[in-house]
Amino acid sequence: MTKGYVLISRGLLKHPRFKPSGPFTQFEAWYWLIEAAAYVPREVPIINGTRGDVVTLQPGELSHSIRFLARAWSWSDKRVQRFLSALKSDQSVTTQTTTGQTVITLCNWGKYQNPFAAATTQSATGVTTQTTTKKKEIKEKKDIALSERSFSEWYSAYPKKKSREAAKRAYAKVIASGAITESNLLAKTVAFANSWAAEPQERRQFIPYPASWLNAGAYADEPDNRGGEAAPAPIDPRAFTPAQWRKRLDSHRDGGDWLELWGPQPGEPGCLVPSHLIVTPVSSSKGAA
Repeated sequence: MTKGYVLISRGLLKHPRFKPSGPFTQFEAWYWLIEAAAYVPREVPIINGTRGDVVTLQPGELSHSIRFLARAWSWSDKRVQRFLSALKSDQSVTTQTTTGQTVITLCNWGKYQNPFAAATTQSATGVTTQTTTKKKEIKEKKDIALSERSFSEWYSAYPKKKSREAAKRAYAKVIASGAITESNLLAKTVAFANSWAAEPQERRQFIPYPASWLNAGAYADEPDNRGGEAAPAPIDPRAFTPAQWRKRLDSHRDGGDWLELWGPQPGEPGCLVPSHLIVTPVSSSKGAA
């Protein structure tokens, strides 16, 4: 059955076509309770012997004696009591006897008799949630766009353009850590780039990769102030000691780059490495057993 609500006016049981004849069915008795329950707070008089009392009923409550219900439904008193006991056992109602009369409270009255208030609340909550989610998505997109712009500006300032994606991850990690702001990092990077601006090309290959520079926290170091000073002349490889050559050979055998300023690689014409230091020429060692 489809869930939802239908509106039925009070007084259905008095309709000429639907008015019960004879004893009520259990459904008719249950519907009678729903119709008779208060829908706003109200006071009802109660006659207890020669003394009169007043009971204040809340929405979903009604107050009648067992005898009154028995006459209204054409039931016996015991049948009314059994019916109310059954309703209490399945938590449809609760009862309380006061001054000789029974106050019956219909459970979940607000849920079933005020569906529009609940629907309005749910609708408002849904709209609010959707609006909040939409605003959050827009903010996240703006943040992403700003971060992408900030990174691109920083990357363009860094003096070495290598491994952009690794640099992007390192940049996001540094900014998220709060170690430095984007504007300060950009300023530090510009100063670092200026410190390398006067270096000859053969020395610029020693500039660290951007991700390595960020991950090492090197932005916190003071850059060398070489502005306007003559760059130191590169070391002549013919002045290398055997120990210096061995260090470079070991690095090259392990996959390191062979720099142009060291001259031709081992095994190539014009190599400056002393022949007695080359046990196996590096250029021909690749692929050897």
